[in-house]
Amino acid sequence: MVVVDDGSGPAYGEIFEKTSQYAHILTHKQNRGKGSALKTGMAYIREKLSQSEHFITCDADGQHRVEDVVRVSQQLQAGHKFVLTIRKHRKDIPLRSRVGNFMSRVVYALLTKRYLSDNQSGLRGFACSQIDWLIQVEKDNYDYEMNVLYYAAKKAIPVSTLLIEAIYINNNQSSHFQPVKDTVRIYRSLFSLAIGQFIGLLITELWMIAASLLFGYKHLLITVPGAGIVAYAVNMIVSRFFVFRRVRCFDQLTLLIHQIIAYFLYTLGCLLVFLICPWMPLWVSFNLVYLVCIPLRYWLYKFTYIALRTQE
Repeated sequence: MVVVDDGSGPAYGEIFEKTSQYAHILTHKQNRGKGSALKTGMAYIREKLSQSEHFITCDADGQHRVEDVVRVSQQLQAGHKFVLTIRKHRKDIPLRSRVGNFMSRVVYALLTKRYLSDNQSGLRGFACSQIDWLIQVEKDNYDYEMNVLYYAAKKAIPVSTLLIEAIYINNNQSSHFQPVKDTVRIYRSLFSLAIGQFIGLLITELWMIAASLLFGYKHLLITVPGAGIVAYAVNMIVSRFFVFRRVRCFDQLTLLIHQIIAYFLYTLGCLLVFLICPWMPLWVSFNLVYLVCIPLRYWLYKFTYIALRTQE
């Protein structure tokens, strides 16, 4: 067992001294954040416990049961490289956790084309072969764990999910998670990783405005799919050479398939709007269709996730 003391201070020295009888204690002199603590632990495993095949990360706030840690271990031994625990929905889940989980589900699904019913659980399992890229994931606070999931999606690594019980002691007051500050940090980090998508979307907007002014609906079957091709190319270039230059990505084909389906639907939607409201500018109809498709995309990712879990 490896325990990381992330700058707890002298007041907790006795606790770590007792824990040292059962675990390797790694100490940060100052608090550096959860992500940094996880990286410190993983680096130690790679360097000092190289014979290990798997490792499990677990929060120290009493939220996870030993039985569930064992179940994660069994999943890893069965051959899974990445096990993410999914906490059961309970009535006593604090409101801030419930709202935060919902928002992160929506944002993560729309940015990665993957749905996870719970992407914030700290109980996770990995094959040690994954440590090299896990240490390269950016950020050192709570945003690190969400970034890990984003990187896993980019690397096309299958994420096995495991339903567990969650324990909330005193309405989860022992958690150091700051709802506003840390939530903003997580989303800011996610959006920075998805900057290629946003640049592609901006170029798409300019493309559609130009097409609307120059051609209107005359070349609809070319201008709308053309915008999709340009957006995809821009996203790939930015992601490959700027955002994920240190980590090799394998999601190009998946993103291409999603892009083809999305822009096929956008084209049909714009055609339908033209038949109903021919006076509406093309770029307006495109944005209208795009907005309508956002919840549809989310539910499609969720349905796919449920269908795959049913087959397991």
